[in-house]
Amino acid sequence: MNYRKFVREDETMKAKDVDLLSYLESKGETFKKEGKYYRHTKHDSLIIRDNMYAWNSRNEKGYGAINFAKMYYNLSFVEAVQDINQGNHKTFTHSHSNEQESTKPFRYPQHLEVKNQDKLKHYLVQERKIDPCLVQWLLQKDLIAQDKRNNIVFKWREQGGKGKIVGADRQGTIKMNHGRGSFKQVLPNVKKDTGFTVDIGKPTKMYMFESPIDLLSYWSLQKDKLQGARLASMNGLKSRTILQSFIDARKEGLDIKKVVLSVDNDSAGKKFIQKMHLLLDDRMLQSNLPLRGKDWNDELKKSVQQREQKPLPQVKRGGKRLREQEMERNG
Repeated sequence: MNYRKFVREDETMKAKDVDLLSYLESKGETFKKEGKYYRHTKHDSLIIRDNMYAWNSRNEKGYGAINFAKMYYNLSFVEAVQDINQGNHKTFTHSHSNEQESTKPFRYPQHLEVKNQDKLKHYLVQERKIDPCLVQWLLQKDLIAQDKRNNIVFKWREQGGKGKIVGADRQGTIKMNHGRGSFKQVLPNVKKDTGFTVDIGKPTKMYMFESPIDLLSYWSLQKDKLQGARLASMNGLKSRTILQSFIDARKEGLDIKKVVLSVDNDSAGKKFIQKMHLLLDDRMLQSNLPLRGKDWNDELKKSVQQREQKPLPQVKRGGKRLREQEMERNG
């Protein structure tokens, strides 16, 4: 890997949010679970918990993937950030490490919004192939916005997108240099175990997705069929978000009869479905995986590509002239 001499702020922020265990497993490291800890199978004094690590035999302790990569792989700060961002890792949920900060109320940074929506529309419609009518509807309902850095902001509103803003996540519209994917960030102090949510009619089904982009992709594919649905993003694979979303829906008086796990069609998604069957009644759960792509945006792109390649029906030549001749004969 050819390392650059510097990294941007958004690259650093992305690497800081990476789940340490996910990063290490992608590097080929193996662990065994022991209660709330994960112990390295080769270095048995090396343990991980809540994105913190401790290598007791070497008196090494720290937090996060960046510090671990510097210590374990002997990388510089810049090299560590770039190495981490090369992979498509899970985001760590700060459930225990920042309890004092999590008690602060969420304040939506309205001052960062801009009126220009060109980058937002181009990214969602042209690059991600989201239905333009859905994008316009989301803008009108104040569920998405463009910020000063040309990121898309997905606003987490309560009551299926109709209530107050309790959180937000940002999606970059350009790919990061020498990295995979674009900038992503959940804003600080969001309401715990919630995410971007949209209601279609009065929900009796709840569809759970790994990201807002997957949510919008599935909606684009099924826009003429979806009714009585609550679409919600987990920002990853988070069982607590599903359980909390179900509880919130019941508190609103909604009769949710089905929870549809619309996750990625990969090993992580399939393991998550198995996990959820242990937590919820099998009669309530339903899995809904993309058939042609890894995730729902991949599925949408393939569907759009297929539709664009389909030849238009041919019109018989001379049809108008034949009708005129027939009229003349019938005088």
